[in-house]
Amino acid sequence: KSGRKGNSRFSEGPEGNSQFSEGPSPERLRILRHHLHLRSRGWLQDPAGNWVKDGNAEFDSDEEEPPPLPPA
Repeated sequence: KSGRKGNSRFSEGPEGNSQFSEGPSPERLRILRHHLHLRSRGWLQDPAGNWVKDGNAEFDSDEEEPPPLPPA
């Protein structure tokens, strides 16, 4: 046994882990919301990071590409 007592990131208390209490940046939130939007519309990311249609999802006949990331 290594003698470690849990994960120190979460055992330090609120003053010891300030980098985790602030949350994601506004830009990161914008990207995450777009990712969630695409997933909910039936798009999946392949291992290369490209968006591809989920074969089990229904799409409009004119929807060939995923919507782009909206401007900030």
